[in-house]
Amino acid sequence: MEKVQTTDADLSEYFELQLSEVDMLASMYSNSGEFFITVPSILNDIKKYIAGDKKNIPSNLDFTLNLIIPERNAILEVNVALPHKYPALKPFISIRSSKLNRHQEKELDGAVSEYVKTIDKNELCIISVANWLTENAQNYFSVQASEDAREKPSNSKDRTKDPFCRLWIYSHHIYSKFKRKDIKEYAHDLELTGFSLPGKPGFICVEGRKKECYEFYQQLKHMSWKKLSLAKEEIEEATKLNHKNFKKFQDFQEIGFSVRRGPAKEYHMDMGLFLKYLEEHKCGYAFQDLFGLGPASNDK
Repeated sequence: MEKVQTTDADLSEYFELQLSEVDMLASMYSNSGEFFITVPSILNDIKKYIAGDKKNIPSNLDFTLNLIIPERNAILEVNVALPHKYPALKPFISIRSSKLNRHQEKELDGAVSEYVKTIDKNELCIISVANWLTENAQNYFSVQASEDAREKPSNSKDRTKDPFCRLWIYSHHIYSKFKRKDIKEYAHDLELTGFSLPGKPGFICVEGRKKECYEFYQQLKHMSWKKLSLAKEEIEEATKLNHKNFKKFQDFQEIGFSVRRGPAKEYHMDMGLFLKYLEEHKCGYAFQDLFGLGPASNDK
């Protein structure tokens, strides 16, 4: 993602634009359940910052729009997270619906991302996105005949040549409930094991076939991150005997240890307990790699 140099005055201007768009959304989608802000108190924090209280930068504003798609008798849940520098930076948007399968959700997410790219820089775009979805989302609900073949990893004999892989991923922070949900869903869809540790910093480990591990990592990089780095890669050639020996985890889950809250709504996990968790899974060796931060970041 393009980096934008900013000052306190610039940030106040971005926040004012964000509040204006939120006000318009609240007016346009005023029926019960149509529009809600995940943490409403952030609005007051933003207003205080604009008024001159610069001691703490407010948390990122995120909210949900529930759009009715009458042609499919469906509700589209549109989750939005705004970077502090939005609209100079693009928003993070993810789409969910009980009537879309995972493949269709990914296709619609991709289409929305491409649409957002066509919108001019510094232009508020959430209302435009909502209008685009109302007009076009119905096209992504059609039943896919080969859905299972696309969503599930192949079980062909060629899979036995695909090496086992474990990726250790560092993030500056993981707070957003939307990201946390997507991380777990991506891992489950790709049949990967491992964990996600939210907070500041955030860590993710996935293990499975190399192809699926790197597909997971590519999906992560499509999200908006302050910093995302691949800290360590482990590869082992596949044989009929070594899969169970290679795996350190039995499933994929989000973990957490003794949360400590910071002054600006950030939170930190107890890294001593995290190290103990890694040691219990016979991978304490990765702790130093995760905190080494040697690899170049992929800023989004």
